[in-house]
Amino acid sequence: MNSGEKLRTDAPLDHAGKGENFAPTDLLATAVGTCFLTVMGITAKEKGWKLDEITVEIDKKMTTQGPRKIESLLLKIDMPPALTSDQLKILQKATKDCPVLRNLNDSINIKVNWNLSKKVKQVSLNFVPINVFRETPQVKFFDAGIKGSNGSDVVIHHGAALSPPNDDELEQYYVHHHQIDYNLVLDGSRTFTLLNPEWDEPHHVIYLNPQMGALQIPIGTYHQSISGAEGSIVLNQAVRDIDFDPNKEFIPVSLRDRPDLQKAKEANPVFWVWDDGRIRRLRVGHDSRAHKNIPN
Repeated sequence: MNSGEKLRTDAPLDHAGKGENFAPTDLLATAVGTCFLTVMGITAKEKGWKLDEITVEIDKKMTTQGPRKIESLLLKIDMPPALTSDQLKILQKATKDCPVLRNLNDSINIKVNWNLSKKVKQVSLNFVPINVFRETPQVKFFDAGIKGSNGSDVVIHHGAALSPPNDDELEQYYVHHHQIDYNLVLDGSRTFTLLNPEWDEPHHVIYLNPQMGALQIPIGTYHQSISGAEGSIVLNQAVRDIDFDPNKEFIPVSLRDRPDLQKAKEANPVFWVWDDGRIRRLRVGHDSRAHKNIPN
Protein backbone atom coordinates (compact mmCIF):
# COMPACT_ATOMS: atom_id res chain seq x y z
CA MET A 1 0.00 0.00 0.00
CA ASN A 2 1.12 3.57 -0.64
CA SER A 3 0.74 4.35 3.05
CA GLY A 4 3.30 1.74 3.99
CA GLU A 5 0.94 0.30 6.60
CA LYS A 6 1.21 -3.40 7.39
CA LEU A 7 -1.79 -5.63 8.05
CA ARG A 8 -1.56 -8.99 9.82
CA THR A 9 -4.01 -11.78 9.15
CA ASP A 10 -4.68 -15.16 10.70
CA ALA A 11 -7.02 -18.08 10.19
CA PRO A 12 -9.92 -18.36 12.67
CA LEU A 13 -9.90 -20.84 15.56
CA ASP A 14 -12.36 -23.14 13.82
CA HIS A 15 -10.12 -23.36 10.76
CA ALA A 16 -6.67 -24.30 12.11
CA GLY A 17 -5.73 -20.75 13.13
CA LYS A 18 -5.10 -18.88 16.37
CA GLY A 19 -7.73 -16.25 15.73
CA GLU A 20 -5.37 -13.52 16.92
CA ASN A 21 -5.80 -11.25 13.89
CA PHE A 22 -8.29 -10.57 11.10
CA ALA A 23 -9.15 -13.56 8.96
CA PRO A 24 -9.03 -12.96 5.18
CA THR A 25 -12.82 -13.22 5.05
CA ASP A 26 -13.01 -10.56 7.82
CA LEU A 27 -11.14 -8.22 5.52
CA LEU A 28 -13.58 -8.91 2.72
CA ALA A 29 -16.52 -8.11 5.03
CA THR A 30 -14.73 -4.98 6.23
CA ALA A 31 -14.19 -3.92 2.62
CA VAL A 32 -17.95 -3.89 2.06
CA GLY A 33 -18.57 -1.75 5.14
CA THR A 34 -15.80 0.74 4.44
CA CYS A 35 -16.88 0.99 0.82
CA PHE A 36 -20.38 1.96 1.99
CA LEU A 37 -18.89 4.62 4.29
CA THR A 38 -16.65 5.95 1.52
CA VAL A 39 -19.36 6.43 -1.09
CA MET A 40 -21.67 8.03 1.48
CA GLY A 41 -18.86 10.39 2.49
CA ILE A 42 -18.19 11.34 -1.13
CA THR A 43 -21.90 11.95 -1.76
CA ALA A 44 -22.27 14.09 1.37
CA LYS A 45 -19.24 16.16 0.37
CA GLU A 46 -20.67 16.74 -3.12
CA LYS A 47 -23.96 17.86 -1.58
CA GLY A 48 -22.27 20.11 0.96
CA TRP A 49 -23.64 18.13 3.88
CA LYS A 50 -21.80 17.79 7.15
CA LEU A 51 -22.30 14.27 8.46
CA ASP A 52 -21.94 13.28 12.08
CA GLU A 53 -20.61 9.86 12.99
CA ILE A 54 -21.81 6.86 10.98
CA THR A 55 -21.02 3.37 12.24
CA VAL A 56 -21.23 0.04 10.44
CA GLU A 57 -21.39 -3.30 12.24
CA ILE A 58 -21.04 -6.42 10.08
CA ASP A 59 -22.21 -9.93 10.92
CA LYS A 60 -20.47 -12.54 8.80
CA LYS A 61 -21.88 -16.05 8.40
CA MET A 62 -19.76 -18.83 6.93
CA THR A 63 -21.07 -21.95 5.21
CA THR A 64 -21.24 -25.12 7.31
CA GLN A 65 -21.43 -27.56 4.43
CA GLY A 66 -19.58 -27.85 1.15
CA PRO A 67 -16.67 -25.56 0.22
CA ARG A 68 -15.86 -23.05 2.95
CA LYS A 69 -16.94 -19.55 1.95
CA ILE A 70 -18.95 -16.58 3.13
CA GLU A 71 -22.62 -17.44 3.00
CA SER A 72 -24.04 -14.05 4.00
CA LEU A 73 -23.20 -10.61 5.33
CA LEU A 74 -25.52 -8.42 7.42
CA LEU A 75 -24.59 -4.73 7.60
CA LYS A 76 -26.07 -2.77 10.50
CA ILE A 77 -25.61 0.92 9.74
CA ASP A 78 -26.32 3.59 12.38
CA MET A 79 -26.94 6.96 10.74
CA PRO A 80 -26.82 10.40 12.43
CA PRO A 81 -30.13 11.55 13.96
CA ALA A 82 -30.03 14.96 12.24
CA LEU A 83 -30.49 13.50 8.74
CA THR A 84 -33.73 14.23 6.91
CA SER A 85 -35.59 11.37 5.25
CA ASP A 86 -34.62 12.74 1.80
CA GLN A 87 -30.93 12.87 2.75
CA LEU A 88 -31.09 9.30 4.05
CA LYS A 89 -32.65 8.08 0.78
CA ILE A 90 -29.92 9.77 -1.26
CA LEU A 91 -27.16 8.20 0.83
CA GLN A 92 -28.82 4.79 0.67
CA LYS A 93 -29.01 5.06 -3.12
CA ALA A 94 -25.34 6.07 -3.27
CA THR A 95 -24.27 2.79 -1.64
CA LYS A 96 -25.62 0.92 -4.67
CA ASP A 97 -22.58 2.30 -6.53
CA CYS A 98 -20.15 0.70 -4.07
CA PRO A 99 -17.65 -1.18 -6.31
CA VAL A 100 -17.05 -3.88 -3.68
CA LEU A 101 -20.79 -4.53 -3.55
CA ARG A 102 -20.90 -4.85 -7.34
CA ASN A 103 -18.22 -7.55 -7.22
CA LEU A 104 -19.92 -9.57 -4.50
CA ASN A 105 -23.64 -9.19 -5.17
CA ASP A 106 -23.87 -12.31 -7.34
CA SER A 107 -21.93 -14.57 -4.96
CA ILE A 108 -22.84 -13.52 -1.40
CA ASN A 109 -26.19 -12.76 0.18
CA ILE A 110 -25.77 -9.19 1.49
CA LYS A 111 -28.45 -7.53 3.61
CA VAL A 112 -28.44 -4.02 5.06
CA ASN A 113 -30.29 -2.75 8.14
CA TRP A 114 -30.45 1.05 8.30
CA ASN A 115 -30.93 2.62 11.72
CA LEU A 116 -31.49 6.34 12.16
CA SER A 117 -29.90 7.04 15.53
CA LYS A 118 -32.21 8.75 17.97
CA LYS A 119 -31.18 11.79 19.96
CA VAL A 120 -30.82 11.17 23.65
CA LYS A 121 -33.42 13.22 25.49
CA GLN A 122 -32.67 15.01 28.73
CA VAL A 123 -35.75 14.33 30.82
CA SER A 124 -36.92 15.41 34.26
CA LEU A 125 -40.11 13.77 35.45
CA ASN A 126 -43.22 15.90 35.86
CA PHE A 127 -45.55 15.75 38.88
CA VAL A 128 -48.84 17.67 38.61
CA PRO A 129 -49.87 18.92 42.07
CA ILE A 130 -53.44 18.55 43.30
CA ASN A 131 -55.54 21.57 44.31
CA VAL A 132 -56.96 20.98 47.80
CA PHE A 133 -60.28 22.79 48.30
CA ARG A 134 -60.87 21.81 51.89
CA GLU A 135 -59.22 19.51 54.39
CA THR A 136 -60.24 18.45 57.89
CA PRO A 137 -58.93 15.64 60.09
CA GLN A 138 -61.47 13.26 58.54
CA VAL A 139 -62.19 14.78 55.10
CA LYS A 140 -60.01 15.88 52.18
CA PHE A 141 -61.65 17.52 49.17
CA PHE A 142 -59.39 18.19 46.16
CA ASP A 143 -59.32 18.67 42.38
CA ALA A 144 -57.69 15.71 40.61
CA GLY A 145 -58.28 17.06 37.11
CA ILE A 146 -55.56 17.14 34.43
CA LYS A 147 -55.73 19.64 31.57
CA GLY A 148 -56.68 17.85 28.37
CA SER A 149 -57.60 14.58 30.07
CA ASN A 150 -60.16 12.57 28.13
CA GLY A 151 -59.98 9.24 29.93
CA SER A 152 -59.97 8.03 33.53
CA ASP A 153 -58.65 4.70 34.80
CA VAL A 154 -58.86 3.45 38.37
CA VAL A 155 -56.28 0.78 39.24
CA ILE A 156 -56.81 -1.07 42.52
CA HIS A 157 -54.08 -3.24 44.02
CA HIS A 158 -55.06 -5.70 46.74
CA GLY A 159 -51.94 -6.20 48.81
CA ALA A 160 -48.46 -6.15 47.29
CA ALA A 161 -49.67 -6.54 43.70
CA LEU A 162 -47.31 -6.21 40.73
CA SER A 163 -48.57 -4.74 37.46
CA PRO A 164 -47.97 -6.16 34.96
CA PRO A 165 -46.94 -9.53 36.45
CA ASN A 166 -43.55 -11.04 35.62
CA ASP A 167 -42.82 -13.30 32.67
CA ASP A 168 -41.46 -16.19 34.75
CA GLU A 169 -38.35 -14.66 36.34
CA LEU A 170 -38.23 -11.69 33.93
CA GLU A 171 -39.97 -8.36 34.46
CA GLN A 172 -42.69 -7.07 32.18
CA TYR A 173 -43.71 -3.47 31.48
CA TYR A 174 -46.60 -1.59 29.92
CA VAL A 175 -45.94 1.03 27.25
CA HIS A 176 -48.43 3.43 25.67
CA HIS A 177 -48.10 4.85 22.18
CA HIS A 178 -51.30 6.91 22.15
CA GLN A 179 -51.85 7.75 25.82
CA ILE A 180 -50.07 9.93 28.37
CA ASP A 181 -50.61 8.72 31.93
CA TYR A 182 -51.09 10.96 34.98
CA ASN A 183 -51.09 8.60 37.95
CA LEU A 184 -52.36 9.95 41.27
CA VAL A 185 -52.28 7.75 44.38
CA LEU A 186 -55.61 8.03 46.22
CA ASP A 187 -54.88 5.51 48.93
CA GLY A 188 -51.76 3.64 50.09
CA SER A 189 -48.49 3.96 48.18
CA ARG A 190 -47.15 2.61 44.94
CA THR A 191 -43.64 2.28 43.52
CA PHE A 192 -43.28 2.91 39.79
CA THR A 193 -40.30 1.82 37.70
CA LEU A 194 -39.89 3.69 34.41
CA LEU A 195 -37.56 2.64 31.58
CA ASN A 196 -36.91 4.66 28.46
CA PRO A 197 -33.78 3.88 26.35
CA GLU A 198 -34.10 7.28 24.61
CA TRP A 199 -33.54 9.23 27.84
CA ASP A 200 -30.13 10.34 29.09
CA GLU A 201 -31.12 8.72 32.39
CA PRO A 202 -33.12 5.70 31.23
CA HIS A 203 -34.02 4.18 34.62
CA HIS A 204 -36.25 5.88 37.22
CA VAL A 205 -37.83 4.58 40.44
CA ILE A 206 -40.64 6.68 41.96
CA TYR A 207 -41.97 6.05 45.46
CA LEU A 208 -45.32 7.67 44.74
CA ASN A 209 -47.70 8.77 47.48
CA PRO A 210 -50.76 11.08 47.50
CA GLN A 211 -48.76 14.18 48.51
CA MET A 212 -46.58 14.04 45.37
CA GLY A 213 -49.43 14.74 42.96
CA ALA A 214 -49.97 13.01 39.62
CA LEU A 215 -46.92 11.35 38.03
CA GLN A 216 -46.76 11.95 34.28
CA ILE A 217 -45.65 8.95 32.22
CA PRO A 218 -44.85 10.14 28.68
CA ILE A 219 -45.70 8.21 25.52
CA GLY A 220 -43.16 5.50 24.71
CA THR A 221 -42.06 5.04 28.34
CA TYR A 222 -42.10 1.51 29.73
CA HIS A 223 -43.60 1.32 33.23
CA GLN A 224 -44.28 -1.17 35.97
CA SER A 225 -45.76 -0.62 39.44
CA ILE A 226 -45.96 -2.48 42.74
CA SER A 227 -47.87 -1.69 45.92
CA GLY A 228 -46.93 -2.11 49.53
CA ALA A 229 -48.45 -4.80 51.72
CA GLU A 230 -51.54 -2.65 52.36
CA GLY A 231 -52.32 -2.30 48.63
CA SER A 232 -53.20 0.95 46.88
CA ILE A 233 -55.71 2.79 44.72
CA VAL A 234 -54.48 4.93 41.81
CA LEU A 235 -56.46 7.30 39.60
CA ASN A 236 -55.03 7.83 36.12
CA GLN A 237 -56.35 10.94 34.35
CA ALA A 238 -55.11 9.98 30.89
CA VAL A 239 -54.69 12.10 27.77
CA ARG A 240 -55.48 9.95 24.74
CA ASP A 241 -55.08 10.76 21.04
CA ILE A 242 -57.48 9.71 18.29
CA ASP A 243 -55.53 6.49 17.60
CA PHE A 244 -55.94 5.16 21.15
CA ASP A 245 -57.10 1.53 21.17
CA PRO A 246 -57.49 -0.18 24.57
CA ASN A 247 -56.92 -3.56 22.92
CA LYS A 248 -53.40 -2.51 21.89
CA GLU A 249 -52.28 -0.16 24.68
CA PHE A 250 -52.19 -2.61 27.58
CA ILE A 251 -50.10 -5.50 26.27
CA PRO A 252 -47.21 -6.41 28.64
CA VAL A 253 -43.69 -6.24 27.16
CA SER A 254 -41.16 -8.71 28.59
CA LEU A 255 -37.47 -7.97 29.04
CA ARG A 256 -36.80 -11.43 27.58
CA ASP A 257 -36.10 -10.32 23.99
CA ARG A 258 -35.43 -6.61 24.60
CA PRO A 259 -31.70 -5.95 25.09
CA ASP A 260 -32.40 -2.18 24.94
CA LEU A 261 -34.70 -2.43 27.97
CA GLN A 262 -32.30 -4.77 29.74
CA LYS A 263 -29.54 -2.19 29.29
CA ALA A 264 -31.83 0.60 30.54
CA LYS A 265 -32.72 -1.44 33.63
CA GLU A 266 -29.02 -2.03 34.37
CA ALA A 267 -28.34 1.74 34.44
CA ASN A 268 -28.06 3.36 37.87
CA PRO A 269 -31.59 4.44 38.76
CA VAL A 270 -32.78 7.92 39.60
CA PHE A 271 -34.94 7.79 42.75
CA TRP A 272 -37.87 10.14 43.43
CA VAL A 273 -39.14 10.32 47.02
CA TRP A 274 -41.32 12.47 49.26
CA ASP A 275 -39.18 13.94 52.03
CA ASP A 276 -39.77 16.83 54.42
CA GLY A 277 -42.71 18.17 52.43
CA ARG A 278 -40.93 18.08 49.06
CA ILE A 279 -40.32 15.80 46.11
CA ARG A 280 -36.63 14.95 46.11
CA ARG A 281 -34.62 13.54 43.24
CA LEU A 282 -31.75 11.22 44.27
CA ARG A 283 -29.09 9.88 41.93
CA VAL A 284 -26.75 7.23 43.30
CA GLY A 285 -23.08 7.76 42.45
CA HIS A 286 -23.45 11.36 41.24
CA ASP A 287 -22.74 13.59 44.24
CA SER A 288 -23.28 16.86 42.37
CA ARG A 289 -26.82 15.84 41.49
CA ALA A 290 -27.63 13.55 44.37
CA HIS A 291 -29.94 15.85 46.32
CA LYS A 292 -32.25 18.17 44.47
CA ASN A 293 -35.52 19.71 45.56
CA ILE A 294 -38.45 19.61 43.18
CA PRO A 295 -41.00 22.39 43.85
CA ASN A 296 -44.49 21.08 44.55
